[in-house]
Amino acid sequence: MNPKEIKQVNQSLGKSAPIGIFTGFQFAVVIPLFGLGFFSSFALGLNLAWSILIGCWLSATALALSGKKPHLFWSKIYPIVPLWSRGYTRYLTPQSKNRVGVKKIRNPWT
Repeated sequence: MNPKEIKQVNQSLGKSAPIGIFTGFQFAVVIPLFGLGFFSSFALGLNLAWSILIGCWLSATALALSGKKPHLFWSKIYPIVPLWSRGYTRYLTPQSKNRVGVKKIRNPWT
């Protein structure tokens, strides 16, 4: 190959700017949410400590939900969706089920 044909490509093209382990998009979301939580709670009459705490809580929630893989956060809260597979069975109408008979379950409380 001729060295004139090789072009240097910036590997960070198309990626968002990282700031530590967080992306620039997350900071663009977190900073206004912290301000919103801080000023709204301060306007409601809460003291400075509670206003900072509510702002941090709101921004931490946004960080957890806007990450690269938010499904890892939600999978700890909600169980894993079951794997569905195709199956076949013979259709029985309710009338034909009555003709076949119903298996009675013994009531353990009587």
